[in-house]
Formats: sequence, structure tokens, C-alpha cells
Amino acid sequence: MDALSSLHASLDQGARHRGAKLVTHAHQLSEARPTLTSEHTNEEVRSFFAENEAQNNIAVVDDGRPIGLINRNMFMEAYARPFARDVFGRRSCIAWMHKEPLVVDEDMALEPLIATAVSTGERVLKDGFITVDAQGIYTGIGTGFSLVQAMSALEAEKTRQLLDSIHYASRIQRAYLKASNESVQRGLPGHGLLWQPRDIVGGDCYFFRDFDDGMLGGLIDCTGHGVPGAFMTLIALSWMEQMATQGYDRDDPGALLARLNRFVKTVIDQRQADKGWLGEAALQADDGMDAALFWMPRGEATLRWSSARLPLFVAEPGKPLQLIDGDRAAVGYASTDMDHQWPNHELALTPNQRLLAVTDGIIDQVGGPRRIALGKRRLGEFFQQVCADRPERIAVALEAHFTDWQGGERRRDDVTALCWSLDGARS
Repeated sequence: MDALSSLHASLDQGARHRGAKLVTHAHQLSEARPTLTSEHTNEEVRSFFAENEAQNNIAVVDDGRPIGLINRNMFMEAYARPFARDVFGRRSCIAWMHKEPLVVDEDMALEPLIATAVSTGERVLKDGFITVDAQGIYTGIGTGFSLVQAMSALEAEKTRQLLDSIHYASRIQRAYLKASNESVQRGLPGHGLLWQPRDIVGGDCYFFRDFDDGMLGGLIDCTGHGVPGAFMTLIALSWMEQMATQGYDRDDPGALLARLNRFVKTVIDQRQADKGWLGEAALQADDGMDAALFWMPRGEATLRWSSARLPLFVAEPGKPLQLIDGDRAAVGYASTDMDHQWPNHELALTPNQRLLAVTDGIIDQVGGPRRIALGKRRLGEFFQQVCADRPERIAVALEAHFTDWQGGERRRDDVTALCWSLDGARS
């Protein structure tokens, strides 16, 4: 079974499960209607259409093989002209026959049939098409309207099954985040977390694990959004779970980023100079992620932070805003060295400080009166204005501010933000 047949079988099975029947081949649109031969006259064609008001076209065959097609409306219009009946009434019906109708094998799949019909021209919508068997013998006639209906139904079924699959993928992605949601509630009970995939699934994710000696957390922004991005998040989250379970460098975010970089580059075979076993395909793909990880030791007023491209804002009422930019090198990309090292930043925290980490979906969102990116400066100014509030309320205010900034503009990317503080951490 070829790929198209497999697809049709899957679509048809899904439609039948819902009590519908899906049209996937030409013979399902074709009806074995009466035919004429070249020996029939135009007057006989008129009589046929008068007696068969529901039939809009008729095939003309010789020796069982179609040689043309007569369209009711076009024939009647021509035959109604002055003196046409007297002049052409006894002549062969081939006079007003379309001599090059669309003739297809009855087993032709719907997609090639549509493509052929489109290439033939708009006349197919009026005349319809003729089906033949493997020997070229007439088997029936289909209408242009039924062809459009069938294609619409097929595309609708494809879309329905695709959306069903994506919604199921969303359940899987959210299931991967469940343990993180539970951990961050325990380890940072006063936090505010914003996670909004641009589509049903997304390329942003977060990871949190609460240990007896501290809290491991981070945001990850994978290449793309939608399904491709979601696949990358599952790779990242599975790896993070393995590292957290085995205890590798959980208190060293920079070392974890370096490990993650080597893992991603190895798994998807991305190397700067070597094509790898994927050949040219390896050069065409350049996938990776921006990521920021942190470790908060239990009972200490410190934060160990390391980031690949993602910023960290630190705000405190009455004091200047601190912005810690991420390292320029992203994780996993072909341009990032296999042995790249990300530095750790040690921060002494106070109870009045508020920390905000975001993915670039917030920073790069176009909006505002001038239709420009929000940017780190404007985001920092907003954060400074609301930093006296609790982190969970700041996250709510950020979401409202972001929505207002976006306005009527299209969402550019997935959005993730984490706001937290020392006094909200589990002691």
C-alpha cells in the first residue's frame, strides 16, 4: 500500500468511526448514467435532456469508449438560437459536443483527480468528468459540484484528524509539565508563572524540581513553535528529568547547560563542519534552544543563575533595575561549539527583590502605538513599576500588560515568564 492509499485508509476509518463515509476515489463520485453515440442527432439530445431534467450532462461514446461530453446548459443555449433546430436538428450530436472532456480512471485517487481537474480548466466545474475502467470503457460520469464537495469533505477530515492529533500532543506536553507544576508550588509557593503556547502546542517549556537541599528550575525556548517546537521540548524535558533524577550537576546550572548542549547536538546530529550521517539534511536543519537554569540552595539567600540567551531582571523598590543578559551562545545549534561552557552568576538575594525570567516571545512581540517590539527596556521599566507587589500578582499584571501591548497584532511566538522572590521560597 502506497503512502496516499494509507492516508486515505486512515481518513476513511476515522470518518466511518463517526458514522460518515469519505469519498477518496473517482468511482465514488461517478454514476453510471445513460449515454449517447455519435449516431444520435441533436434533436435526440434535446429530447433526452427534456426527459431527464436532473441530468446536466451526458457522455457520448463509440464502442463503449467516451469521445465527448455534452453540457445541458451550453447545448440548450446553442439549440435555442434562431433556425438552429431546423439546421442542426437532424445532424450528429457531435456538433455541440465538447471533444476533450476530462476522462479519468475510475480508481484514480481524489487528490490527483482534483489536480488534473484544476490543470484542465474551469470548464470541468460545469461539465464534470467521465470515468473509465482499466480498458478505457465508460463506467460513469461525475459532476464538478460533487468533486468540490468531496475535496472539501476530505480536507475537513484531514484537518479534524490533524487537530485531534495536535490536541492529544498538547495533553502529552502538559503531562510532561505536571511534575514541574507540583514542584514549583512546593519550592516557590509565592511564584507567578505564565505559559502560553502560540498554537495548541508550543516550543516553550519550563522545568522545576524541589529537593531537600534546594530548588532547580529553568525556562527553555526551543526552535520554532507548534508541533516542531513541542517535539524539541519533549527532548529537553526528558533529558532534564534524567539529570535531575540522577543528580548530575543539579546545583551547577552552567554545567547542566553544557551537558544539554552536547546531548542536543548529538541527538539531532548537528555539527558545524561535518554533515553527519544525515548528509545534506543535517546542514539544512539547525535546531536548538535558548535556555536559562537556576539553583536556589535551601536556607540560603542566594541564587546561582546561568543562561543561554535568556535575560533575568532583578527589581527592588527604590533601587535601580538589574538586568543580567544571557550568554550569546544558544544550546544545541550547529554554530555552538560542542564544548561551549556557560558561566554561572551568583546573586545575593534580599526579601524585597523580585526576579523575572522570560522567553523572547515576550520581548520580541510587536505592538504598541508604533507597532514595534516590546523589548527588554520597556519590559524592565514595567517590571520596575510593579516590583513592590507579590510575584503572583506581578505575573497577572504582566499578562495584562503584554496583551494590551500586543493589541491587534498577531502573536509572534510562544510566551513564558516566571516571577519569584526569596521570601516566597520554601525555607
